[in-house]
Amino acid sequence: MAAHQDRLVEDHLHLVHSIAAKLRGRLAKTMEPGDLVGYGTKGLIEAARRFDPKLGTSFSAFAHYRIRGAIFDGMRTMGWYSRGDYARFRAEERASEYLAATAEREAAKRAADPNASTPDRSEALADLAELLSGVAAIHITSLEAARELPDERWKAPDEAVQDAEGSERVRAAMAALPAKERRLLELYYFGDQNLEAAGKKMGLSKSWASRLHARAVGHLREFLEGGNP
Repeated sequence: MAAHQDRLVEDHLHLVHSIAAKLRGRLAKTMEPGDLVGYGTKGLIEAARRFDPKLGTSFSAFAHYRIRGAIFDGMRTMGWYSRGDYARFRAEERASEYLAATAEREAAKRAADPNASTPDRSEALADLAELLSGVAAIHITSLEAARELPDERWKAPDEAVQDAEGSERVRAAMAALPAKERRLLELYYFGDQNLEAAGKKMGLSKSWASRLHARAVGHLREFLEGGNP
C-alpha cells in the first residue's frame, strides 16, 4: 500500500478493536477477540485502498461499514449458530452493506453538486425514516430466509414477523422485484452467499452488487409498507 494508506490503517486500528468488541458482545461471544480483530483489519485495509477524500466523507465513516462487513464475512467461516443467532448476524451484515452503499451514494451526490442546499429538518427526518424502513425490510427478509434452516433450537420471533401473512408478504415482495434484483436477493439472502460471491455469480463487481442490493431493498421497503416495488 501507499504510505498515506498505511497511515490511515495505523491511525484507525482503534475502530477495528471497538467494532469487534461490540459485535462479539452481541453476536459472537464464543469467538476469540483476535479472530474478529483480524477480520476487521482486512476490512480496514480494503477501506484505505478504496477511500476517495473527494467524496466529502470522513474516512472513519467510510471505513466503519467495511470493517463490520469484513468481520461478518469472517464470522460466516467460523461455524454454525442457532437459527436465531444466525438470522440476527446475517441481518446485521446485510444492513451494514445497505448503509455503506447509501452513505457512498449520498457522498457522491454531494461531491457532484457541492453547492446543493443542506436538507432542512423535515427532509432530514424523512430521509432517516426511509433509511430505517430499509433496515427493517432487511431484518424481516433475513428472518424469513432463516426459517428454512433446520435447527430445533429455533425459537419463533415476534408473531408480526413470523406469522403466515408476514411470510407471504416477503415472498410476494421478492416475486415482484425486477429479475436482477430478485436474483441477487435469492443468492444473498436465501442462498447463503455473501454479497461479493452473489455478485460474482451474476457477473457483477462488489460495488455494483452493493448498489443493486440497496436498490432492491428500497423496492422491498415500498412493497412491505403497502405499496408496489
